[in-house]
Amino acid sequence: MLETPTPAPAQFTAFGDGTPPAPTASLDVIAGVQLEIVVALGRTRMTVQQLLQLRTGSVIEIGQAGGLVEVQANGSLVASGEIVVVGDDLGVRIVDIPQLRPS
Repeated sequence: MLETPTPAPAQFTAFGDGTPPAPTASLDVIAGVQLEIVVALGRTRMTVQQLLQLRTGSVIEIGQAGGLVEVQANGSLVASGEIVVVGDDLGVRIVDIPQLRPS
């Protein structure tokens, strides 16, 4: 006949006094996290009919040439800048970082 085992009481290790750990002042913890960076040249509004009429070679006006562009990280505005030419490539020279402005 099989004997029913007798369960032993659970043993738990203490985790500490319950206070959360102090935040680290270093950004090293997240420095390697990848972000999607988007440079938005401009925005405009159009009707569905206008959208359906677009063809190869169509031009969409987005505002003044030479204006500032938005730099977004994961959909949030992080800076604005000017379009510059670097060799054969385009780049953005940062001219304003709103989150770092003094209040």
